[in-house]
Amino acid sequence: MVTYNLDIPDGPNNPSNDQPKMKTNTNAIQTLLSVDHVGFNTNGSPPNGVGGHHLQVSFDGKNVPAAQTDPQSVLYTNSGTASTNSQLLYRNQNGIFQISAIRAWGFVDGTTGAIKASQAFNCSVAKISAGLYEVTFTMGAVSSGDYAVLVSSTKRSSAARFVYSSYQIIDDTKFRLNFDESAAGSGVDVTSFSFQVLQI
Repeated sequence: MVTYNLDIPDGPNNPSNDQPKMKTNTNAIQTLLSVDHVGFNTNGSPPNGVGGHHLQVSFDGKNVPAAQTDPQSVLYTNSGTASTNSQLLYRNQNGIFQISAIRAWGFVDGTTGAIKASQAFNCSVAKISAGLYEVTFTMGAVSSGDYAVLVSSTKRSSAARFVYSSYQIIDDTKFRLNFDESAAGSGVDVTSFSFQVLQI
């Protein structure tokens, strides 16, 4: 809790009587600002170097806003549909939009199954066999096995064949992703692939 004295200084009061409360109020501004911002008297380079810049945005509870009229809009948290845990949402005059639906993603070398240059979030990938990969989530990335996977791939070869992808959800910790050449009928390695895991 940050203590702040309202109505201070007050005109009828002797300023010396209000001085301790005014000092409390002045110091409270620094305390309050420093929760999510770089504080006063800081002059440097980002990150964490310029006074007034955001360090983070903290939401205190789930606060559903009233309808918005353009150009007003609001970012807020509320319970998700798959979980009662807080979800980040955005509301403008058009409606409410899910901000935190992407639970995991990755950009992967199709030959090895290795994640390319740390291009992943909340997951690891292992190659099982030609064209078959297993994606494992970090703990809590999804709240159940009810999620969707969006996949794209690239195959660089002279063969004029399409590569199809399919996925099998194992549980709320992993899924398997398979690539198959339509003319071959068996798993095939792609040059690279990416995926996004969505859940609200």
